[in-house]
Amino acid sequence: MLLTPREQQVAALLAQGLTDKQIAAQLVVSLRTAQGHVQRILRKLGFTSRAQVAAWAWNSGTKS
Repeated sequence: MLLTPREQQVAALLAQGLTDKQIAAQLVVSLRTAQGHVQRILRKLGFTSRAQVAAWAWNSGTKS
């Protein structure tokens, strides 16, 4: 899989519709760290939107 386990976790939270701030709180990390994870996921998957990541997570079984 392209994503690290943590990135898969973040992608699953994106699929649930969480904001970066909510992801940071859920994972007990800083907002900047959560934003970095989201940006790396977008780059690795070649996507431009969070909605694309959410659809990918849903279709790949990464969702929680």
